[in-house]
Amino acid sequence: MTPGIERPYAGGVEIEWTRSGFERLGFVGWKRFGLIERSDLPDKHGVYVVISEALGRPEFLTKSVGGPHKRKPLTVGVDVLSKAWRDGAEIVYIGKAGGRRGLQDRLWAYARQGRGHSAGHAGGRFLWQLPASEKLVVGWREVDGVSDVEEALLALHVAAFQSRPFANLKDGKRMTLPRACECLAAALGVLPRDVG
Repeated sequence: MTPGIERPYAGGVEIEWTRSGFERLGFVGWKRFGLIERSDLPDKHGVYVVISEALGRPEFLTKSVGGPHKRKPLTVGVDVLSKAWRDGAEIVYIGKAGGRRGLQDRLWAYARQGRGHSAGHAGGRFLWQLPASEKLVVGWREVDGVSDVEEALLALHVAAFQSRPFANLKDGKRMTLPRACECLAAALGVLPRDVG
């Protein structure tokens, strides 16, 4: 299969780990981080994926363009980034947004962090050492139970590729594959082998 459009089975569920695959799962929005405005974003809970349209190995920035977290810079070594990168991967981060205003607060803070502003989180910080990180695209889906849905997506990604998405620092280990499949069937309508 061509890198980036792989649809490996994980726990009996087939997910196409691409923008088009997630569009079929009901993800919407698809805004570039550099162009997002707060008014573009729903104030509901949900999960989101960040995609990179450049599938080859990038020349990582030696210094993060992201704003600090708790007054600490987000920069990590290029060697750490190189180990985390998987050539051909379109999905580079999976996240969740709960809280009072859900996706609106989370993704707006994230977009601002990519523009150099301080943010109250450090999740996904590897993204800000990608060249042209402002061109990364985010799509989202409003769901309940955001923590479980995020964990389920991460668990299935790890089962499919033996690695987590590039900028995720956790990998869904707290959720078994059967539970992940049940969770996604309930939340996203993903049934065994029906996606792709």
